[in-house]
Amino acid sequence: MTSTPPKVQALREKPHGPARTWGKRLSGPFHVTGVFWYRLGGWGARMPDWINWLTVLVFTAFFWLVLRGIRDAVATNLEAVLGPCGWFERQRRIWRTFHDYAWCFLERYQQFVPKKKMRFEFGGAATYEKMMGTDRGFVFFTAHFGNWELGPLTDELPGGRMFHVVREPEMSQAAQVYVQELFDKHPQRDQFVVHYAGAELTLGARLLMALRKGDVVGMPGDRPRAGMETMTAEMFGRPMQLPPGPVALARAAGAMMVPVFVYREGVRHYRVEMWDPFEVAKTDDKQADIEAGVARMSAACECAIRQRPSHWFCWKKLWN
Repeated sequence: MTSTPPKVQALREKPHGPARTWGKRLSGPFHVTGVFWYRLGGWGARMPDWINWLTVLVFTAFFWLVLRGIRDAVATNLEAVLGPCGWFERQRRIWRTFHDYAWCFLERYQQFVPKKKMRFEFGGAATYEKMMGTDRGFVFFTAHFGNWELGPLTDELPGGRMFHVVREPEMSQAAQVYVQELFDKHPQRDQFVVHYAGAELTLGARLLMALRKGDVVGMPGDRPRAGMETMTAEMFGRPMQLPPGPVALARAAGAMMVPVFVYREGVRHYRVEMWDPFEVAKTDDKQADIEAGVARMSAACECAIRQRPSHWFCWKKLWN
């Protein structure tokens, strides 16, 4: 089932999303954050595979040419991962990131098309066994990496646990409505609940209760939501503002934290990695406990991004 707060408001701007500019105001639904592209993805998901290959190539080239600000942000962020480079290598990095994103974006919609079967490989048998052997809750965290929205909804969780997905509202109100309609039609809709950050005053309490019941909560570990408290950690040797919320929630509920990353390996072929769970300390120094947990969360996200840099989809420049 899904949980939709009434009239969820779209965000004006996401912390790591495309900036709100005069171009967005002029282009409206045709801006990169507008509903046009969401609907186009849903339409394209039903096309034959040979057309998908062509459209992914065309749209990768189109956005590589047009999105100058995002192009610069991607290249600058990747310098922290891969080091400085010349102009041609810079363009190659941008192209690979846009190309990976185009496939992930398309296949995010293909999960709703019965004829487009998805294929998954799972890494993390030890983690799965730990979940089977306990009634504790788990906080799954990930980065905006690969098809991060696809992985947790691919199969039933151990022990029949419910999965609580915490999302940011989309930047366009029309896009927000469209995305929620897709979730309402998801084949595994009885196995997860969607919550929107900032839309429910009691969200923290609801998630805490779910974890104490033994359910799983999925939250982003690499991006703070708009207007939320952040904590400075280190990523790629540089200061990074990260959300302490997942760690604080796990600490309060006595839940374990699990890094989960989704790697694209081919057409509708994904590898879902569930890394070893870790505990959040619960001492008399709450601040230190959370700082240590955020550092471990940052290290896990950094490790995944280093493994597949072109899977890191961050559209704002993080460092100058």
